[in-house]
Amino acid sequence: MSNFETKKSEWHDQALASTDLKAQVGRPFDDQAWQGLIADIENKLSFNSHHHDILDVGCGNGLLLSHLQAYASQVHGIDYANAMVKEAQKLMPKGDFQQGEAAHLPYLSDSMDRTLCYSIFHYFPSHDYAIAAIEEMIRVTKSEGIILIGDLLDDKFEHEIKSNSNLAIEENLPLIHRYSQWTFYNVDKILMHFEMHPRVTKISLLEQPTSFPLSHYRKDIKIWL
Repeated sequence: MSNFETKKSEWHDQALASTDLKAQVGRPFDDQAWQGLIADIENKLSFNSHHHDILDVGCGNGLLLSHLQAYASQVHGIDYANAMVKEAQKLMPKGDFQQGEAAHLPYLSDSMDRTLCYSIFHYFPSHDYAIAAIEEMIRVTKSEGIILIGDLLDDKFEHEIKSNSNLAIEENLPLIHRYSQWTFYNVDKILMHFEMHPRVTKISLLEQPTSFPLSHYRKDIKIWL
C-alpha cells in the first residue's frame, strides 16, 4: 500500500475512532482557538452574500464547513476518506458530499463561488500533486470567485520542524501524525506558478494570526479569479 493510500485509510479509521468531531479531524480543542480559526477563514474568504455555493476540498467530517453555512445557498464537500464523508453528511444532511481526491474534483467547471482547502496539503504526496489540486480548484471556481488554501507548511522551516521530531516516538504513530512524513512547500514557487494563470486575477500569500499555534511556519494562499 502506498503512503497516500495508507493516509487515506488512517483518516477513515480516525473518523471511526471517536464521536468527538474535533478529535476526528485534529482541529483545535480550545473553543477560543476554534472560534479564532473560523473568524480568520471567514475574513479571508471575503463573503459578500448569503447565497454562495461553497466547496470544501478535504472537508473531513464537515465541522469547519458547518460554520460557514450561514453564507451558503449550498455547501459541497469532498474527502478521500469515506468514513469522513459519511460523518459530514450526518452533520449537514442537506449538503452535497462525495468521496474523491483533490486533484480530480467531480464538479462542473465554474460552479463554485468560494472554494476552501484547509490544512490538507501536508498530506499530499508531492509538489506536482499540489499544483494539480490547485488547478482543479481554479477550474471549478467561478469567475470573480475566491479560493483559500490554508495551512501550507513553508519549506523554509522544514529542517527545523522535522529535526525536532522524535523518530522513535513517530514509529508508533499513524503516518498522518508523523512530522517526518509531512510535505512542505516552496510557497514562493507556488505563487509564481499561478501568477500568470489565465483565470487568476490576483494571488497573495497571507500570514496567519500570531495567536495561532505554529503560525510562523504555516501560510495561507488566497486566489481571486
